[in-house]
Amino acid sequence: MNALIINENDDSTPKIILDKEKNILEISGISLPEDVIAFYKPVIEWLKEYIKAPNAKTEFSVRLTYFNTASSKIILDILAMFDELIEKGQEASITWYYPEMDDDLLASGKEFKSMLKTPFNYIPYVQD
Repeated sequence: MNALIINENDDSTPKIILDKEKNILEISGISLPEDVIAFYKPVIEWLKEYIKAPNAKTEFSVRLTYFNTASSKIILDILAMFDELIEKGQEASITWYYPEMDDDLLASGKEFKSMLKTPFNYIPYVQD
């Protein structure tokens, strides 16, 4: 399975690394794509394939500093895909990184968690 790497673009799209071989699944940065569905389509497609034959342990890291409402819906859709692994008895978790002084991003992570079965870890960090 080929890795999917999408680099950040002009402060409107996040960096995404989905690499099964290296066991790295992460999204970071700002999510404000003009066409949310088109931007995230390859991510959804990659994850659908990954779920068919996942690694023994899956950790998805989210380190977003901002996302708009349109991104929020598709991020929830992406996070919900990890529930499929949990339902199949696979080990999966989501690590939600948030700037230590940003209560809104922490609250967003907790709101996502309230809608999912996948375990969450919350890790504050000092923003550069």
